[in-house]
Amino acid sequence: MNSVPEPKPVSPVWQFISLLAPTVLTGFYLVYGLVGLVLDEKNKLKWSDEALDVGIMVTAIVIGMNALVLAYAWYHRLALRHLLWISPIAHIAICVALTLIVFFAV
Repeated sequence: MNSVPEPKPVSPVWQFISLLAPTVLTGFYLVYGLVGLVLDEKNKLKWSDEALDVGIMVTAIVIGMNALVLAYAWYHRLALRHLLWISPIAHIAICVALTLIVFFAV
């Protein structure tokens, strides 16, 4: 007998929303963080005044949103290879890496 519970169905609309929102924030942060690497000295000084605060805020929001998605995936007993497991982990890793880039660029 198979005692492993079956995964619950995932709404396609919820899956689309939970994958789109972190993608938009991570894309914004990717552009914002990498722009700081190519700015000249005068503009980089202005950018560095707020860059780390913006980075920490965006990273906190992305981690919070993706923690909810991971909790949803866990609650629905989705396989670890499901996109609702892979995408949040990837977004969190990207945002943490970008925060480190911004920290060292400042």
